[in-house]
Amino acid sequence: MADTPKIRQLRSYLNLKARITASDERLFFGTFMCIDKHKNIILAQTEEFRGVEKRFVGLVMIPGKHIVKAEIEDLDLSTEFI
Repeated sequence: MADTPKIRQLRSYLNLKARITASDERLFFGTFMCIDKHKNIILAQTEEFRGVEKRFVGLVMIPGKHIVKAEIEDLDLSTEFI
């Protein structure tokens, strides 16, 4: 596998908290584990939010075709870990 700048950037996101917004307006918040060439994302220790309802779903794969927005927690700006 080529070690391009984009791959290095994605590798730096491993094990960080991620927030994924799906096309049906559900929000997934969990630990980023991997992504494939189809942009399917796997999150571990994931919570799903649908409106005000929250549930723990564990390990999930979110299909790339349903991902509207993907965000990685910025540790430089976060006070949660200080």
